[in-house]
Amino acid sequence: TKTAQAAKRLKSRYAFVLTGTPIENRIDELYSIVDFLDPTILGSLFRFNREYYVMDEKGRPENYRNLAALRERVRPVLLRRRKAEVETELPDRTDRNHFVQLTEAMRDEYDGLKKQVADLMQRAQRRALTKKEQDILMILLGMMRMVCDSPGIMKNHDCHDCPKLDELARVLEECLADPDVKVIVFSEWEGMLRKVRDLAEANGIGFAWHTGSVPQQRRRAEILAFRQDPDCRLFLSTDSGGVGLNLQNASVVINCDLPWNPAKLEQRIARAWRKHQRRSVTVVNLIAENTIEHSMLDTLAMKTFLAEGVLDGTEEGLSKAKLKRGCDA
Repeated sequence: TKTAQAAKRLKSRYAFVLTGTPIENRIDELYSIVDFLDPTILGSLFRFNREYYVMDEKGRPENYRNLAALRERVRPVLLRRRKAEVETELPDRTDRNHFVQLTEAMRDEYDGLKKQVADLMQRAQRRALTKKEQDILMILLGMMRMVCDSPGIMKNHDCHDCPKLDELARVLEECLADPDVKVIVFSEWEGMLRKVRDLAEANGIGFAWHTGSVPQQRRRAEILAFRQDPDCRLFLSTDSGGVGLNLQNASVVINCDLPWNPAKLEQRIARAWRKHQRRSVTVVNLIAENTIEHSMLDTLAMKTFLAEGVLDGTEEGLSKAKLKRGCDA
């Protein structure tokens, strides 16, 4: 990025990087950080790729290798403290995946998008995709994920089927039976949150609304209402509320959809599962069965193994980290 290029032009006797996510998706991100600290540690990008990637016949990375050696190489410049090591009073946490099936209309829409993605992936096996083709691919993948919530959250779409909303209603009925329980509901898309808002209004459930379109001053008022008003039971948020908020008065986090990397998912959960939380925290992930969301569970697991292996030196992480290519949707 231009930001990274500008930072690396700075001249200084000392340099440090502070981040909670040194690796979000691939080891290239760690390379960029270490290259800023001391370019001699990992050498050139060409050398780095040759040492830590398995390349196919076309010179494209298809898997990782020598991750234990990479861990040793960066150890002298890495100081890492995980939440479990410093927060000894964190309550228990339970994670649950609730699988829902697409309706027939949703499946038809989904399969049409999936075929377009498959055509582009086949093209990518023969040659590198153009910038325009790459952009189209990312748009299609995003649309597939939106269909998993409801086709109706896409502009000008007349199918409003949303089986996740039915499952969410059952989860909320269970959680809110306890008058002291409050719930955070995340979705990447405001359109999905509007469906949740309609559900809350229909059932007389008080809620706070926190999205990128809400002015900053209004956001503070919404946060305050969720913290102080006993009748405000839900905090409905896009990823605008996924970082920086202290919402320990909530003990349930519901993800209507999953992000692509585990760091963002953990940031969402950490709004409630953090210091000064007095209740056990329950995390519920709503997942459309046999879709791109289903395969994202494996992607999230692989990225977690990668980070834990390279950064923390866990044997499981080093042995299970794999580079996922293509679209297994």
